[in-house]
Formats: sequence, C-alpha cells, structure tokens
Amino acid sequence: MGLFEEGDANCVKALLRPAERVLRLGTDVWRESYGTRADLWGRIVEAYNRYQEGECGDFLRDLDRRFRAKFEGALALLAWSFERNGEDFEPAKKRFTPEELTAIERLFRYNVFEIYSKDDIMKLIMHRDNEVLSLLREYYSFDRWLQEFLQSPRHGLALRDFLKSTWDSYKEKINLAIAEATARFDWFRDFLEEAKKETEAVERIYRKKLDEKEKEVEKLRKAMELIRERWYEEIEKAKAEIESAKREEIEALRRKNEELRRRFEEEKAKLIEEIARMKDEEMKARLEEELRKAEERMKAEVRALEEKLRRRELELRQREMELRRRELELSKAEEEVRKRIEEAMKMVEKAEKGSRFIRSDEARIMEMNFAGRIRSKLSGELKLLGKTFKVESVEERETFDRSRYAGKLDEVALKNVPTNVVVEATLKEKKLLGRKESLTLRAVYLSRPERYAEYGFDTDPVELAELNALLDDARKAKERTVLLVASPTGFEKRILSYVASDDFHRNFVADRVSLLLLDLGSGEMIHNPNDPYAKAFAPLLRLEFDEELLEKARRFLLNRLAYKHYVRFDEAISELDLPVEIVRKAFLSLGKEGYVAKYVEGVGYVLVSKEFGGE
Repeated sequence: MGLFEEGDANCVKALLRPAERVLRLGTDVWRESYGTRADLWGRIVEAYNRYQEGECGDFLRDLDRRFRAKFEGALALLAWSFERNGEDFEPAKKRFTPEELTAIERLFRYNVFEIYSKDDIMKLIMHRDNEVLSLLREYYSFDRWLQEFLQSPRHGLALRDFLKSTWDSYKEKINLAIAEATARFDWFRDFLEEAKKETEAVERIYRKKLDEKEKEVEKLRKAMELIRERWYEEIEKAKAEIESAKREEIEALRRKNEELRRRFEEEKAKLIEEIARMKDEEMKARLEEELRKAEERMKAEVRALEEKLRRRELELRQREMELRRRELELSKAEEEVRKRIEEAMKMVEKAEKGSRFIRSDEARIMEMNFAGRIRSKLSGELKLLGKTFKVESVEERETFDRSRYAGKLDEVALKNVPTNVVVEATLKEKKLLGRKESLTLRAVYLSRPERYAEYGFDTDPVELAELNALLDDARKAKERTVLLVASPTGFEKRILSYVASDDFHRNFVADRVSLLLLDLGSGEMIHNPNDPYAKAFAPLLRLEFDEELLEKARRFLLNRLAYKHYVRFDEAISELDLPVEIVRKAFLSLGKEGYVAKYVEGVGYVLVSKEFGGE
C-alpha cells in the first residue's frame, strides 16, 4: 500500500450499515423493541471493532474521524434509548456517562430543524410557533453549554466529533433564519434579548450555588480523603510489618489491628456528623454511599489482615527451617559462581568477545522495533541541512532466509530468528529551480541469525569484516547514501575508532557515503564528527530512553556491586520492574565506567566490579 493510499470505501459502507440505521431514526430509536436495539448494539460494536482493527484499510484522518463519529453517535443514541425507557442494559451504562446521555438528549431536541428549510423556520417564527420559539429561547445557552462539553477531555473524541458535526448542521439553518428574522421583526429582536438576559440571570444564580456547593463538597471530600489516606497508610505499614514479623510480634500486631478499627470508627462518626449538617439531599446521599463503601473496604481489609496474621503464625516455623536449608544451598552456589567469574575475569584482558548477551527472542523484537521506528520517521517531508526533502518511497526487505532452519526449529523458535531487515528510503529535495539533491537512506539491522538459530543467543559485538560488505555496497550508489547500521550486540572498539577517524572521512564521507552506527543495547550512536549528513540524520534516527528509569536501574546495580562486586543480568531483571532494554542500557553504561559486562559460561551475563577477587 502506498503512503497516501486510502482504504476500501465499500467495506466501510457495509460496516456502517447498522449505525446508519440508528442515526436515521435519531431519538425515535426508543420506539424499537428492546431486543431489536440490543441486537443493533451488538452489531455496531462488532463492526466498530472490525473497523478499528483495520479491516477496511487506512483512511485520511478527517475521513477516519467521521467514520468513528458515526459509530460512536449510533451507540450513544442506543444508550440514551435504554436510559429513556428505564431498561437495564449494562454495556451502555459502562460506555457512556449520564452527562453524555444528557448531551445527546438536549442536542436531538433540535432535530426538528433537520426537516425544516430556512424558509420553513422563518414561517414558524412569523407565526410565533411555541415549540420553535422555545428552542430558540434556549439556543444560545445550549450552544455555550455544548461548547464547554466539547472542550472537556473527559468525554471520548469520537462522541464529541459526532455532537459537533450534528450541531453544526443544525446551527447553519438556525443562524440564517435568526439573522433574517432579526432584520424583519422588531418583536423577535426583543424576544432574543429577553431570552439572553434570562439565561445570564439563571447562569449567575446557578454558578453561585454551584460554587457554594463545590466548596462544601470539597471540604467533606478532603475530610474523607484524609481518613482514607490515614487508613491506607496504616494498612500498608501493618502489611509491611507482617511480612517481617516473628512469632513474638504477632500479638502486638493483633492489638494494633483493633486500634485501627477503633480509630476508623471515631473518624467515621465525625464525618457522619458533617454529612448530617448538609442540606443538599442528593449530595448527602452520595457521600453517605461513599462512606458506606469505604467502611466495607475497611472491614474487608481488616478481615484479610486477621487471616494473614493467622496464616503467618503457621508459616513462620516452616519458613525458618526452609531459610536455614536455603542459606546452605545458596552459599555453595554463590561460591561456584564466584569461581567461574574469577576465571572469566582472568581472561578478559583486551578481548571483547562475550561482552554482550542477547537471546534470539530479544534480538527479534529489537529488529521489529527498529524497522517500525524507522518507517514511522519516514513519511511526508523532512527538514535536513537547511533543506526540505520529500520521502518519495520506502521499501522494507529481509536479507536472511530463515526457512533453511524450518526442519530444525519449531514454528515459534523459527519466527524468533532475526532476518536482518533493511529499510530503504529515497529522499528528493523540494525546490522550484536548480538541481534537486537526491539521497538514499539505508537502515540495516545487522546481526548473526545463524548463531541465534543454532544456539539461541549471541554474545559478540559486530566486527569490522562484517561492516565492510555494507560499506562497499553503499559506495556503488550514484547518489549520496546515508547508511544506518544497527546492532543488538554493539560494535567492537576498533570500528568505533575507525569511523571517527580522518581516514574514514577521506575514504567514505568524501565518496558520498555517510555512516551512522546504532548500538541497540546501549542506545549509543556513533558517526564521523566531520560528516554533516550524519550529523543531520542522527537526531532523527537515535534511540530514546527514559532517563528516570535508567537512573533507577543504575542505582540498583551500583548498590548491588558495592557489597557483592557482581550482579547477574537475569537477577536484575527479576528484581527490577523495568523493561529489559532499560536494564541492558544500565549494564552497558556502567561497562564504560570501569565495570566489566561479560557473558560467563554456566553463570550468564554479569556485570563485575574491578575489585572482584581482590577483597
């Protein structure tokens, strides 16, 4: 599919058919039987899901929003019909709020203007039709109310699109009729002015009452939140104490539990007194219901706490025995691990092999993320080197045929072998006069699929010999080629030194080849500092990491290294609730600060401090 190709219009038309039926009925849909409306709801939801999953292809944004608005509008009308008829239809209650159904009801009071032309409306105004004048009296106040509704992010965008487009279609006729009627009838101008004053007066009174009520409610809510916060703080504290408690602490925790219950009852009594002083019955009922639910949650927490205390008493003795046994086992295993790491550290010297550890499934997901991210960057126009380039084509292809391993690997394992994908884009300079510059961006994922297929992992950085073939291909192009090479295991140090050298600039940059190296593990990007093309493309193509999460991972690793002098990658993954790529980048960043990242046979991927073995 091309970059700007539209989806299948006939497909969308078929999916929209049940929604269009509801939209044509409007609020008259309530007259249909419950079974018919429930069936329509199910058909529309199914069609909407199929559309969102891309069954009909991709559409321009305006068309896509229009289609989504129709689906959402039809569902909102059905939800309103269930509410209007007093029918208990749970899916509708979960999807739409009471305020959203009110918006539907108020909007469709104006659907009379669907069947009237501007001249029809003028005749009704001239004859002072009560229904039309009543709607026009509320017209401006409703318009303001709806605009506020449409600006609220609490409501779904598709529903707001539906309400806006429907209201705009009504307003066009109404505004034309009002403008003409105002010019022709003095009494109508007075009528609108009077309606405006009434609306403003009502709004002032309403705002004042609303402000007072909000202050009162906010005060009570703060009191309730304070109770909740105190309660949950105590609960969490008690839970933490339970986890580390010994048998002699159990009785003290039980007494604390009773004290929690007593204090909650006291706080609850105070809040009940506050509620009793309220005059607003509806708000009082809502707060009483919230208090009841809070009490139920408190009691459930207390019961759970008591049950946990009982179980804790029984578990403690068994855990003490188990801990003694595990301490002996861990001590033996720890000693074996330390011996293996010491042997590996003696062999490190200047060798780089084994400095990474990437599993096959990790390498494959890195490849898919890399290709997807590059494709997402290459659309429309790009601003580079003070010029504007249009992306004329984007092609993605696989350069490794993994089918040769079809008989050796099962289907899942085969699909997790990387294919060394290449994403290639043609860029053309946009300008009216003069020669237009052409560029080729070739983004290459460079891994060793054979190793992943045979062993399930790779531990070695990319070597210079593996990079040379890609550079030779790039030099054969007639126009400048920007070559981005991404590796899951990084690059050996001599590659990095060579790319940054003057020799590389003379031999390749001057010969229309710009090279960027992207280490997918550390996120580091390397290019020749004197290459303007590489500099221009680097911000567009580099990886982005969450610095706050990265710092959290680094702190964990440094703390573990401070007393243990090594930490295993699998251990860090299991103890840190962080993405694998964040932990890997933390490993590699510390590897550049004097620590050693190394794959050790029988132990796994580890980060080791320089002091290891010298304690």
